[in-house]
Amino acid sequence: MKLQGYSKKLIITSIAVIAVVTLLIIFATRGARTEYETYLVDRGEVVKIISATGSIAPSSKIKLQSEVSGKVREVVVREGDEVKKGDLLLRLDTGDIEAQILAQRAALASAQARLAEYEAGPTEQEIILAERTVDTARSKFSASITAEADARQALSNAEKNLTNSQAKAETQIELRLTQFLSDMEDINIDANDALNRLTNPMFTTQGFLAFSSSNAQAENDAIQSRSRALGGLPAIEDAWSDAAALPTADNIQAQYVSMTPDLLAVKTHLEAVVNVLNYATGVDGTTLATYRLNANTALSAVSTSLQALSNDRTNLNLQLRLNETDVISAEIAVANARTALNAASNAVKTNENLLSEAEASLTLKRTGMRDEVVAAQRAVVSAENARLIGFQNEYQKRRIIAPVDGTITLVSAEVGESLTPNQTVILLNAKGNLEVKANISEIDIAHLSIGDSVGITLDAFGSIEQWTGTVVAIQPAETVVDNVIFYETTIRFDSEDERLRSGMTANLDIETDRRDGVLRAPVRALHQQNGDVYIEILDDRNTVKEVKVTVGLESDDYAEIVTGLQAGDAVVVFSSEK
Repeated sequence: MKLQGYSKKLIITSIAVIAVVTLLIIFATRGARTEYETYLVDRGEVVKIISATGSIAPSSKIKLQSEVSGKVREVVVREGDEVKKGDLLLRLDTGDIEAQILAQRAALASAQARLAEYEAGPTEQEIILAERTVDTARSKFSASITAEADARQALSNAEKNLTNSQAKAETQIELRLTQFLSDMEDINIDANDALNRLTNPMFTTQGFLAFSSSNAQAENDAIQSRSRALGGLPAIEDAWSDAAALPTADNIQAQYVSMTPDLLAVKTHLEAVVNVLNYATGVDGTTLATYRLNANTALSAVSTSLQALSNDRTNLNLQLRLNETDVISAEIAVANARTALNAASNAVKTNENLLSEAEASLTLKRTGMRDEVVAAQRAVVSAENARLIGFQNEYQKRRIIAPVDGTITLVSAEVGESLTPNQTVILLNAKGNLEVKANISEIDIAHLSIGDSVGITLDAFGSIEQWTGTVVAIQPAETVVDNVIFYETTIRFDSEDERLRSGMTANLDIETDRRDGVLRAPVRALHQQNGDVYIEILDDRNTVKEVKVTVGLESDDYAEIVTGLQAGDAVVVFSSEK
């Protein structure tokens, strides 16, 4: 009996030991379990918000500026006009961006049509049409290549014409300058000959007349003017020498201006000599006749040379203006030809892309569409739509719109005038008397635009009560606070409220960009590695895989997914081990 009891205890003890060992093995071999928090990719809005703090201040005149450069095509308002928020005030030339919008709309329509085809599945007739589309696209591509070659040749011809115009202009100026210098040399010789040879015998070495005169005033004029004329001869010669040493248009004209008073003094003296000879006495007829011949010869030579110099200056200035006109015309022709070549090159790229797309469409129609191909085409449609939105935003930047109700007090631009970015063209006195001034950091200011919507709360009323506003002005000059660069931005309340007071602290949420109906995922699901962005996806078997994605607009919460995901994908936003 004792043996049987002992055996029973041994069996029970063995069973207990085995159970404990089994439990230890189970706990030891069971791995840690990972739990995942996921988000199903959906379509919705992605809104870029910049938060800032400002304070209410009395309103001032709103300076409306052009965000981009361009030529004014239309000025809709005049000073004194009353305008409403959203009214068009001024429009820049939009020909280039309109062409890009039309091309992008065509690209989007093409992508959308292709997506519809993919989703519906191809027919025999569609394959035939796709083949014709490829033929048409190939013809357009070939024609655009020819047009590009013609545009390149036109640019080459325009550049050669510009070079020829510049060379011709230089040659013509050189001829004018050479003639100018020659005439300056001639008048220098004529002036010296007139005083030192032709009229010198009529005066004594002391500078008095060598004959008597019955007119004291005429005699005095001849004597006094001779002293002035002789004193100017060195200056005349120096001016000519300086002009010859540096024969530029500016220097030659400057030396001409310098010598002119001395040349006129010589001419005045010769006129006085001719006059005093009319009153000469005590001189024989033959000598008097010689005197008169010499004086008239000298006066005629100097007068003729003076007129030649005047003509030289007129002709030089005229030639400079003509050359400037010719060269500018040639430069404009080069610029136009270069623009035409750029347009032709863009057309080649566009047609090449259209041909590639047509060929790809034909290939896909022939092979049939897989689910991943359809998903990829949906991403293409999203990308093309994003590009169209970008072009449309650029189009809007060429239109100055009234940000608030008000009165136009100044219009400083005219049709045809070229504007530069941040150039103030219209002043608007806004209705109402309060606005918010806020300093926006240089990191965020690039995302702001005139007309952006703003959500406003005030510390004085708490976060429950909200107002709306609009960005109406951005100062182009920076403000430095504690070595940090800011730009003062003005926000106008959309509606007046008598409770608002100057100095109140305002909390701002500025909407700088928006995408509606786009694929989106939480920002915290994004990861970066080696310059690529990827997202972890949890499949039906609870397995995680990494997927490379292309990201568009990002907000604090969501990121636009352009390629890589589709609606319904479960992306991992958080994981933990249990």
